[in-house]
Amino acid sequence: MTGHVERDVGDVERKWVPDPRLGVLEVAVQPAALTGCTTSRDALEDLRRIAAAAHRAADIRLLPDTSVRGEPAAVTTAAVAPLLRESRIAADRVSEVVHGEPLLLLERRDGTWLRVRAPDGYHGWLHAGYVTTGPDDWAEDWTTRATARSLGAELKFEDRRFRLAVGARVVLRRDGLVETADGLVWNVAWGLVRPEVEYRAEARLLAAPEWALRWFSGAPYLWGGRTEWGVDCSGLVQATYAARGIGLPRDSDQQALAGRAVAVDAAGAGYAAGDVLCFADGRRISHVALWAGTGHIVHSALARGGVASDDLFADTPTAERLRGMLVAVRRPETPRG
Repeated sequence: MTGHVERDVGDVERKWVPDPRLGVLEVAVQPAALTGCTTSRDALEDLRRIAAAAHRAADIRLLPDTSVRGEPAAVTTAAVAPLLRESRIAADRVSEVVHGEPLLLLERRDGTWLRVRAPDGYHGWLHAGYVTTGPDDWAEDWTTRATARSLGAELKFEDRRFRLAVGARVVLRRDGLVETADGLVWNVAWGLVRPEVEYRAEARLLAAPEWALRWFSGAPYLWGGRTEWGVDCSGLVQATYAARGIGLPRDSDQQALAGRAVAVDAAGAGYAAGDVLCFADGRRISHVALWAGTGHIVHSALARGGVASDDLFADTPTAERLRGMLVAVRRPETPRG
């Protein structure tokens, strides 16, 4: 009977939460009950029916749960916060959130760990020390006011300094001072803070790969990274298009389905600067890069130590291997206006 119930639970997961990066379904089959949690109300209803048919209790929480009922929202107050696969400090980093980004709280565990949904839909765990939590209207107020973006800004208040990653969200006041998500007010010591409209307009003046090199050139490779202090291949693509006002999914396999398909061509015919080249290691998309024209790509690659520009058509083993892995080219949709 237990094996049959486990198969039914697996079917529910595949139907309602097929991608664990974008939803939660964690259910254990116990002798007397199904226990766990999920973000899907439809999955919860199916799981209750399965439990009833198997004459077991259904102790399954719908997320967000009561542990975050009083404070269902959070805003990132650290410069960068790692998003982890599990609620422990040594867990794998799956992504990052940067200063000023709002988060939906799903669950609080042990008082210090928060399961969250990031703005790009990604789910993960982070330590409560990286954020401030509060009610929905408080987070909405911050989002409404925090319409400026950092371009490598360093803030100063008396003897304190605070560096912001590219794209970090802050409030730019009329007097030129900057308010951060923790309520502090700073001077801009160096770098730039731009209103979001100007930030996007300036980004669109450059080809996407040119913008990526201007702000991320030399950034080290970091699995799950999204900033100039460490970035992976899909993080670079996502950040580059975010600057242009185009929201892309977090991971390379998800980005391979975004935008419009462009025919793969051995010579790059028909490609436009900024097209996303998708490379597969076997059947799985494992790398993405920005087409820069004249055979060149801009990407973050572990083999290159980080962000670099490379000749895809060079007579080298690495370039030859990449050409053999190219399976798709996507053109992200440019917003109107």
